Amino acid sequence: MWSEQLNKVGISHIILMSLVLHVFVIAQPQNFQLWDESIFLELTRNFIKMEDHTPYQLPGSYLFAGTAITIFGDNWFSWRAPSVIFGMLTLLVFYKISCRFTTEKNALFATLILSFDTIFFIHSTLFVRDVIVMFFGMLSLYLYFSKKYYLAAVVLGFSFFIKETTVFFLMFLMMFYLVKNKPWKNRFVKKKPILFLAVVSGTFLAILWMYDVSFNPVIYDPMIPTQKSVDGRDIPIAYPELRLRESRGYVHQTEVGVVTNPIQHLDIFLNSGYVSSDAYKIKNWNVVHTNYPWSWILPLTPPEKGNSLGWVNEKNLNFTEDRTRQIGKVFAIKWNGDPNVPLWVIGFWGSIVFVLYSIKKQNQSTLFVGIGMISMYVPYLLLSITGRVMFPYYFIYTVPFVSLGIVLLIDVIKQKRLRTFSNLILLGIVVWWFVLHYPLQILTL
Repeated sequence: MWSEQLNKVGISHIILMSLVLHVFVIAQPQNFQLWDESIFLELTRNFIKMEDHTPYQLPGSYLFAGTAITIFGDNWFSWRAPSVIFGMLTLLVFYKISCRFTTEKNALFATLILSFDTIFFIHSTLFVRDVIVMFFGMLSLYLYFSKKYYLAAVVLGFSFFIKETTVFFLMFLMMFYLVKNKPWKNRFVKKKPILFLAVVSGTFLAILWMYDVSFNPVIYDPMIPTQKSVDGRDIPIAYPELRLRESRGYVHQTEVGVVTNPIQHLDIFLNSGYVSSDAYKIKNWNVVHTNYPWSWILPLTPPEKGNSLGWVNEKNLNFTEDRTRQIGKVFAIKWNGDPNVPLWVIGFWGSIVFVLYSIKKQNQSTLFVGIGMISMYVPYLLLSITGRVMFPYYFIYTVPFVSLGIVLLIDVIKQKRLRTFSNLILLGIVVWWFVLHYPLQILTL
């Protein structure tokens, strides 16, 4: 009976469940922003006014929040609703892709696991960019596997307009193409991958050019002002704080021109922004172990000071309204940027075991998981060598691949009861961690 009921569960049920979990917390806090929300909100307000004072940030995400603010007003709903929508769409596209590499049941389970990842949940609730990039990146993969190659390239080009981490999805597609077609063994027309790259680049540059002509982003010296911390480190001044200081008469930047074309824009982005700024080197951060990529795949407890975002304290209610006594409790809201350690650790190493176990069979699923982990995670290991500070949420792009990888590893188990038991244990551990870190502190009752 239970198995029959479970067989009726579909992707719509998983998305609806995740949506309900988002609805409970999206409104908190209502009057201030968490994490980088304050930065992106200020940049979006500039976008609405057709202004850009930060050409070192790619502006595509402002389009969605700006549209919501224009329609619904400048409030918590407009800030966060686009992230929730893109989060649900990402789950749908990930499920559709997974169905191409495994059974529908496994695809559903992998999607369910992904929905309970704490970092994915936070980023699909708050006003940040990575889940939007995940959606367009995953959509490009889906279109590519559907043999709609140039449409996939257009989507990827637009995604670059949102955030530079789109390059990981481009790396994935290039690696997948090379491994599958083996150009070192077979003669094949090399025009297609060149045309694909041309469409991606052309789409991105065309959109960026239209944006530059319309907005004329302002160039400053320096682009990212810094200040000395108490212990002598050079730390960046957050954009909202910078604007507040300027309104009080402080001068931290000098306007030196405007951006007029995409090449100039990219030069500023690469040489004057986050990519090259010393302000984002490890030496200028009070780092903890989660600022190093190797720690994301080890069973280490996340430090509170490294990932805490904010909170709204719980309070008791005891008052009379309309001659009726109201007694109750308002739940605490506590946002944490902590990874889902069981999923990240078990999923990562389990996925590696799956790839090593099945690599000789040359399954498409093996390629998908293996190349996904290489293209989404390894670049951060290499970047960390340069001294660039890393944050655990960067692992968000790897989570879908390890979610599917661990499910595929369990599916290798031939004994049905053991396979079912293993799935339940995995789901139980992941959900347990999610509940512990769910912003609505239901366990405080």
